[in-house]
Amino acid sequence: MNWKTTWGYLPVNYNTAIGTVENITQRTFFWNNLNGEKVRIKFSNRYGLERLCLERVVIGQKERNANRITAITTITYGGKEVIEIPPGAEFYSDEKEWKIAAGTEIVISIYIREKSAIRSACSTWSARSWHSVYGLHGDYTMEQQFSEKQSRDVYPYVKEDVNKANIAAGISEISLYTKSAVKTVVIFGDSITHMSYYSDALTEKVYRSFPGKVTILNRGIGGNRILRDATFVKDMPGEGKCFGTAAVKRFERDVYETERPEYIFFLEGVNDMLHPEFFQHPEEDTNAVELAEGLLKIIETAHQRGSRIYAGTVMPFKNDAMEVCTRAERIRREFNKWIREQRAADGIFDFSKHMEKCENSEYMKEDLHIGDGLHPNIKGGCIMANVVWQKEVKKWK
Repeated sequence: MNWKTTWGYLPVNYNTAIGTVENITQRTFFWNNLNGEKVRIKFSNRYGLERLCLERVVIGQKERNANRITAITTITYGGKEVIEIPPGAEFYSDEKEWKIAAGTEIVISIYIREKSAIRSACSTWSARSWHSVYGLHGDYTMEQQFSEKQSRDVYPYVKEDVNKANIAAGISEISLYTKSAVKTVVIFGDSITHMSYYSDALTEKVYRSFPGKVTILNRGIGGNRILRDATFVKDMPGEGKCFGTAAVKRFERDVYETERPEYIFFLEGVNDMLHPEFFQHPEEDTNAVELAEGLLKIIETAHQRGSRIYAGTVMPFKNDAMEVCTRAERIRREFNKWIREQRAADGIFDFSKHMEKCENSEYMKEDLHIGDGLHPNIKGGCIMANVVWQKEVKKWK
């Protein structure tokens, strides 16, 4: 028997209040692929500046495509139902006896009574493997149903963004105590990972094929770079802090803080190439040699920790509506060539080969991105997931 994480995302440091909540219920639904005997939740206020008080936290479960929530249990910390999370704090709840079978969804309902400015939260755009809905003006944690609002109705930051994220505040991990032998997979990267179109497609495929045997954790941060911390963007809310610290700095903590994954699927580099020009920071310019050195450090860390790590090639990003420097494309080609030829990683996923236009490899295929030429959509995410499946995961059977 051991504790395994069945769901985990990284809280984003927005460096600003994305919205203020009060007298509201947040209900989040999660895919689960583990058979568990006990449960615990990791509470998070990692980048908050004030305490976050969760008046009530309730966990339940439901069958996929069913409506009724069962096995409803109140979660406590130190025996108390009201859970106060100090600024910057993260900690696990009390353990609860709570049986659940692989394939049964987890439902967590949180009531926040006090007025609270949310500066840190987990987010997804695909919103398939997990998603939140909100009940305004009351505590609905014990209710089967309520009038549901979306993240864009609660958070002005989300409403103003072209791509509408789905938000979960106050939590960052769910762990189950299981007697099964479980493989842990960490998908590490930037917005292409964080948005979750790729990771959700892979998660669905893997969970359907390996019930009770594999758990997949997303460790993506939108705008993240391999070599440098968040780009300063004066006109962006939070001034770009949400892009996070450099992958070479955050990799060990974000991957190994609570887990020892057998597999890591790594995809980053596009922001190292694009940000210096796009955000007018020429002093942050880089090249393929520096990117290769950064990735080698990450690979070495993974191997020292006993994980197998696979590197993904950087996909095309050209968009006629936005000028992209020729230098960025040249770096992409040189870095991808190195990835394909190196032997330090345990394998590669040649995403670029499968996503680029045959007649013009600087562009992603038209029907595979969300409209910006850079970020894969649902269809693109499925193709990426299939690359991973064909290259590695199907061997696990």
